[in-house]
Amino acid sequence: MPHAWARPSMWREQFDYYWDGRRRLAIGWFEGAERAAVRPELTVISARDERFTNAPTLVDVISAARWRARIIVVDVPPEHRFVRLTAADGAELILALSAERDLPQGGDWRLLLTLLPDAGGADPVAFRLAAFPARGDVERLSREQTAAAGARLVWAIGQRRVVERADNAVVIRLAPARRIFPAYQSRLVLEAAPFESSAAADAREAPFAIMEHWLREPGAPRIILRLRIPDSIEESATLLGRCSVALAMNQRRRLKGWTLEQRSAGEPAVDPLTFDDLRQATGDPHEHPDAAETAEPVVVGNLLALLVDPEEAEVDGIALRRSREKAAPGMGETAEIEFYGAALGDDVGLVCPAAGPGDLGIAPVDPGGPAFARLFRVEGDGLAPRRATDDEGLLDDLMRRAADAARAGTGAAARAVAERAAGLKGRRDKFVASLNGALARAEVAARFEPPGLWDALEPLAQASFTALVIGETGPARARLQQLGGYGAFCADPALAAGIAEGGEFAQSARLSADAAPARSAPSLLARYLDACGAQGMAPAGVDATQEARLMRALLKEPDVAALREARVALAIDDGVRREAAKAARFIVDAAAVERARAHFAEAGAMDAADMLDAYLDIRRAGGWAPPHEAPTLAALVARAGVERDAARLEAESLAQAPPAQERSKGLFAAMRGLFGR
Repeated sequence: MPHAWARPSMWREQFDYYWDGRRRLAIGWFEGAERAAVRPELTVISARDERFTNAPTLVDVISAARWRARIIVVDVPPEHRFVRLTAADGAELILALSAERDLPQGGDWRLLLTLLPDAGGADPVAFRLAAFPARGDVERLSREQTAAAGARLVWAIGQRRVVERADNAVVIRLAPARRIFPAYQSRLVLEAAPFESSAAADAREAPFAIMEHWLREPGAPRIILRLRIPDSIEESATLLGRCSVALAMNQRRRLKGWTLEQRSAGEPAVDPLTFDDLRQATGDPHEHPDAAETAEPVVVGNLLALLVDPEEAEVDGIALRRSREKAAPGMGETAEIEFYGAALGDDVGLVCPAAGPGDLGIAPVDPGGPAFARLFRVEGDGLAPRRATDDEGLLDDLMRRAADAARAGTGAAARAVAERAAGLKGRRDKFVASLNGALARAEVAARFEPPGLWDALEPLAQASFTALVIGETGPARARLQQLGGYGAFCADPALAAGIAEGGEFAQSARLSADAAPARSAPSLLARYLDACGAQGMAPAGVDATQEARLMRALLKEPDVAALREARVALAIDDGVRREAAKAARFIVDAAAVERARAHFAEAGAMDAADMLDAYLDIRRAGGWAPPHEAPTLAALVARAGVERDAARLEAESLAQAPPAQERSKGLFAAMRGLFGR
């Protein structure tokens, strides 16, 4: 029960609001914040402008019962950056979603920790909020909070917000939520460094520096790629451990191929110089030119091993240096990969047999091609991104060598990093297992899949779905499962929640094949009617507030299913709609309406027959009859039934009555008949 002292409008600042920077918004209250004493019914409307005049759209209608989940997840249309929440008593809150740089100075930093449950805790997961002024060192304070959470910590996001109050109006300006723990998810990006001749700390030179025309230059150009890792090494360890740095020495590849052809044809061939030849020529057994010593034309080295254990994982012709500058938490790090064994025409880059779309990229413009390889060609004026193809069989060779490098044993440092990464993933596994356990105890068939890549608000969405399903009745659970379970909830959380609440009207709800692309345009009411097989049932031209009224009627009024079956449109006016719903029960049966039409046509009551005929034409065409006509139609069907019943009873009465006896003709009439007169 709400506290006696609680003001109805207190919910506006007692709830927390997290935005993922795109379209998802999570609303809830968490441990560590002031408890929200009121569970308001809310209408959620979004728009492109703060005055809500540009494309206002109904996003959700939140009933008081849905707050048992403590977390509500909604999606706003693209390009909508203003969201208005209105309670039944008229209290409003406006959320203004904007980039961090566009927020006013000040405000507070809201750090939300997702935790594994305490031993013996009633809840399958726990959320803890820590808030402090945004003027302070929020990065340091966030690190302290995540470190104090210990091994229970699964996920952490942070967000800056600024609250503005004027009279009774409240506006909360939100920046996108940023993942604090673990750091951002992996996407390895390569960028070519411009050719330069200055010597590096290791004083390496390109192998062709011995050429005469290079001796007259300031120095040999260095072939360097910059690698950006947007998250921590530990979080990226799985992907990094499957990636390899690759150097394809195409001059050697072609020389090797030509040599084999020459020898197979019995023609003269050449043998390239080796390091042993150079040492013998110089007389220095310790001579070690900065070139690839191997005779193989292709060299690969495991990326994780090079990052964390470069001494033990030394790769011929390749050197990797991590940046000495400490990056901010969540910002990953940068490394330089120098291919000192590369020459003009060679290919350098990354290959990863297990990479999916987007795991590897090239900045500033990615050339595309197979997801598992990103290569550059060494040209005279720099490194040029190359779209990898299978034309020369190079990719097959690179993939095979990269797979071998990933399977090969790595050093102790790399193994330690991999173990820490497994520990982080293990926390997410335990989080999902805890939610699945709660679903199993509630005898709910739905289950979460093992965790893959998570969006910033993923734990909130999973917890919200779990509470929604557990709190619903058996039929509602069955509807959600039939709809697609958590996948359908993620695709459209407001629609999934509406279908769970929808009762008989939503009994056979289905998501159409084009529901996902259509989600960006129509409001929640349009999507809900479409899913429930009632597309077009709402009147045209209604605004977002009127749509919210109709949506609540669909969720709360038990007779609206009869309106759909009778093909009667919704009315905005509550009285008209309820009268139409009662009348719809009498015209649901199209055969009964047809019999009534035939009755009036036979009786010559053409006005009644024509009205029923027009209604049947609307039904056959898949249209919707005006709601104010439903009572008249129902009255006509009832009248026809009464008249038919009356006619039937009269006919039955006449059929059962004895035949009338012929009157006696008298004596003289009988005698005349006897004698033929």
